[in-house]
Amino acid sequence: MRRSGSRLERPRRTQMRVESARLWPMLLAMRFNRRMGRYLEDLRSREVDAVVPPRTVDVQIVEAGGCFLLRGFVSNPHLSPADFPDRTRLECSANRLRMESMLETRMVRSCPLLLLTAGLLTARAVSAALSRYPGRFNVILSYDGESCAVRFHKIRARQRWLAEDLEEYVDEGVLVFEAGSEAPFPAMLSS
Repeated sequence: MRRSGSRLERPRRTQMRVESARLWPMLLAMRFNRRMGRYLEDLRSREVDAVVPPRTVDVQIVEAGGCFLLRGFVSNPHLSPADFPDRTRLECSANRLRMESMLETRMVRSCPLLLLTAGLLTARAVSAALSRYPGRFNVILSYDGESCAVRFHKIRARQRWLAEDLEEYVDEGVLVFEAGSEAPFPAMLSS
């Protein structure tokens, strides 16, 4: 419990079923492989009582040199653009948000689907941040039961990062949707 002013506040509790039910409709505007479909069905069928941190995901994106990058990467780059054949590959490597770094290890071990829930919420936050920029972007979520990552890149002619056939990803569930000011913003993501 935390003290706020003169009263005690309890950490916000939520049931995963409630959160996943709110996120489920946004999946209609997405493409995902069969493995991700199984993970999402599993998430939808579960009810887990868990403490959810009150903070929201703060996604800050900046345009630099024709690339759209997370502000943290621009402030402290750990990759060289010269190491990548194109901007799309640089963006996908630099714009990787790992859900396991955002949640307590103990919670993740007891309920790995919290990673997927965090990934869906983060993907929604990334989509909202990208809506301020011209063009279309892919937001990509991957989950394998032990780790989850959200990435994004601008959609450019003759540049691909993701395989066209998502079934090629046999070891992980993959989900992708378009975002940006020129992409249709699914109403389900705007809640």
